[in-house]
Amino acid sequence: MERAKGIHTMVARLMLLVFLILAAVGCDNSTTTGGTSTTTTQDPLAREQYGGEYKGGVATGDTEAGAAYAQWVLDQDPQRQIITDAVMRDDSNLGVKVQPNATKGQVRDLLTALVPGMAQRFPDRDLKVIAFFQSGDKMAEATYNRQTQQVDIQFTQ
Repeated sequence: MERAKGIHTMVARLMLLVFLILAAVGCDNSTTTGGTSTTTTQDPLAREQYGGEYKGGVATGDTEAGAAYAQWVLDQDPQRQIITDAVMRDDSNLGVKVQPNATKGQVRDLLTALVPGMAQRFPDRDLKVIAFFQSGDKMAEATYNRQTQQVDIQFTQ
């Protein structure tokens, strides 16, 4: 019974997250690089030029607008039940670290909620949201193809 109540609470919060993402007035498109690179670093959410510590997490970006959007993402989970840190790169790639106890279902719901909101805020570009374990290893990736308006979510494990 208590577990069902917790799941119900999480679903309600995710629905609120979807609503807030769609309603948000986000950041402007200050910088784009036009390409996607796949580099491996020690910490995939390493601090960027803008942002930093934010309400018990880290929210950064490679533009001021990206850092503001990362802060907004953290604001959607104020108790840090799922998301601990967020970074926005190229105003089209969002990385989030998730709590160690986050389930695949919770992460799938999170990615499903974040991608449409990003598509509303950052139109005319392909988008990516990557969920990372606290260790920095990739857990899952959601890609949004703007032409087909399709979201594809892949888990690494």
